[in-house]
Amino acid sequence: MSQSRVIAFIGTVGSGKSTHMKILCSKLRRKGLKVKVNFLKTGHLFAFILEILLARIVASKRKDVFPIRALLEEKPTLFKRIFRLWLGLDLISITLKFLTCVYLPLRLGYIVLVEEYIPSTVSDYVYLSRIISLPLRVNSFSINYLLRLMNLCGSTQIIFLDAKNDELRIRWKLRRSLDEREDYIQMQRTLLLQISRALSSMNFIYINTGAKTLVEIQKLIMNQLLV
Repeated sequence: MSQSRVIAFIGTVGSGKSTHMKILCSKLRRKGLKVKVNFLKTGHLFAFILEILLARIVASKRKDVFPIRALLEEKPTLFKRIFRLWLGLDLISITLKFLTCVYLPLRLGYIVLVEEYIPSTVSDYVYLSRIISLPLRVNSFSINYLLRLMNLCGSTQIIFLDAKNDELRIRWKLRRSLDEREDYIQMQRTLLLQISRALSSMNFIYINTGAKTLVEIQKLIMNQLLV
């Protein structure tokens, strides 16, 4: 697999995306391939600064959730009012990160391994918009714009990872991360999975990481990638 391409690791929170992406990166580099590893989702740069500032002002007591979740749960009306602003800032931020961390390395001949990527961004936008009763249309500017960005990179290989809820909770505790809401995990198993299948221009790979060992999962990934 010497041809540059984007390989996206997508799936539920705690399913092992970062772990398996790092392992794959090491294996590809040992084969002499040029590889870049990145993360792209939502809440980058300008949008993240806005989230932090507002959460500290109106939901400073909520330390048990991420800033954007604190805003959604404590001040949903406020977030609804600033949603378009947040969305615009996030699109600008994602564009900058996409061009520098995904598009440019790809054009320089690298294999780009990216966690989450455009399908996760689209599903998160839809999820957030539904919570505040401002559902994004499928043909909305935001979604179409993200899809055009993704198309700039040509073929994308998507690896979707998942595990049972009990297994995910154990992993959250082991890495000392904040718990995710069940409705968000369910969204990832339905909407995100559907979007990922539709946008994977190469062989779509789905793996239950709770049913296999690290070695078995990596062997499956390597075989599917024909490495």
